[in-house]
Amino acid sequence: MKKFEFDQVTTRGGDRGESSLADGERRRKDDLLFHTLGTIDELSSQIGVARAHLAQSSGPRTSELRHRGDELQHIQVKLQTLAGMVAVPRMSKLFEKSTKIDASDIEKLERLENALMKKTEVPQMFVQPGETIVSAHLHVARTVCRRAERWVVRCIREQGHSHLVPAQQYLNRLSDYLFIMAVWYEQRGKE
Repeated sequence: MKKFEFDQVTTRGGDRGESSLADGERRRKDDLLFHTLGTIDELSSQIGVARAHLAQSSGPRTSELRHRGDELQHIQVKLQTLAGMVAVPRMSKLFEKSTKIDASDIEKLERLENALMKKTEVPQMFVQPGETIVSAHLHVARTVCRRAERWVVRCIREQGHSHLVPAQQYLNRLSDYLFIMAVWYEQRGKE
């Protein structure tokens, strides 16, 4: 494995409060697209924390818990695709070549959620996060996911990025999935 060179990480390109989109277009760091991208990155990182805890699971349910971790890793890959949809402007030559979230991605997420719902009892009162470390992290990921969805909705409504509608729908389903997974873990993961 090759080591990083200092100037690969510290480019000083953002020292004046600007950053680049995927095609090199420079924008202010407080631009709506960077708020959106940063929140998607935060969401993936939070899912990564939950996934890391699942990977350390042991006991009779280890295989199932690690399988859930694999699902989360697949979701992190989809979040990279989603971030690419935000980071590549429609006018860019890269736009047509870039991978997009589509109906099949949303349907797969719905299938995963439905499978978990069949194994989970519906809570009769408001869920208070914190029963377990894993479920608490999943609940934090859910709230970050809702924030990412709000940013994507702003990109659609305020900047006309209608190509992000499938991304918004994916995030909407993802927050539901993360909620159900957190409740499922509280009910089943500790067994």
